[in-house]
Amino acid sequence: MEVVCTKCKRIVSIENVNVQKDTAFCDTCGEIFSLSRLVATAKNTKFDSSIAIKGASFVDKGSFWIVEVSHRSLQAVFLVPFTLVWAGFSLSGIYGSQIVSGEFDPGASLFGIPFLIGSVFLIELTLMSLFGKSLVSVENSRGLVFMGIGSIGWYRRFNWDNVSEIIENHGEQYRSIALEGAKRITFGWGLSEEQTYYMANILRTKKQ
Repeated sequence: MEVVCTKCKRIVSIENVNVQKDTAFCDTCGEIFSLSRLVATAKNTKFDSSIAIKGASFVDKGSFWIVEVSHRSLQAVFLVPFTLVWAGFSLSGIYGSQIVSGEFDPGASLFGIPFLIGSVFLIELTLMSLFGKSLVSVENSRGLVFMGIGSIGWYRRFNWDNVSEIIENHGEQYRSIALEGAKRITFGWGLSEEQTYYMANILRTKKQ
């Protein structure tokens, strides 16, 4: 693999590449940059945007295009009953009993806050695994990132012309995609490796 300077785009000589330290030095312009970041943002010349994957779609009409990936997952088979049991028993036992008796118990209510937060998180995660989606759409230079269900969810608007890099982040538990530019926009948590790869490379294709 040839290492190309991120600043001047010249090929960096192999003796200026240090894999152990994750750095490369360009003796042409003096730039020092990270090898792992270079790999994460590299364009994949073998990627074919016409080959779709299950649960993903890409529509390109020139000045308007949109890539969308579904968050539907088999983990919903486990999440649905678990969430029903967790939320049902914990919340009905702590707060339901107070509603039925008509008496407010401050101690029990405070004790139930972690269960309430956990239930909200589980319900959101379950709904995303059933109906959720991540999408990026661009019309001319006006971009939109969305994660959610239907029209309800998390939105970020941005200028596509200002995006300089598309990065795939592979954490221990979750993957994500980051658009780097005037500001960083990170999204796509919970997508599979295949979905993350597909969406990131569609975005890189549109930056070519």
